[in-house]
Amino acid sequence: MNEVVFLIIILSAYILPVVIVVNSKRTQGHEKNGWLLGVIIFSWLGLFMYFTIVPKSRHKKKKVK
Repeated sequence: MNEVVFLIIILSAYILPVVIVVNSKRTQGHEKNGWLLGVIIFSWLGLFMYFTIVPKSRHKKKKVK
């Protein structure tokens, strides 16, 4: 039983960065796919790089006159 709980925790820790990038509005399209691939390969290091490199407000709406 303890092994199953441990494996669930490890799997959740690996999947969490992927879910964060998929649900993020910082990137779109192929850029998001690239970051997703990086996060799948490097997990938490990729997520840290994602948050430090990609600007928070990437796509601003244009004001209509």
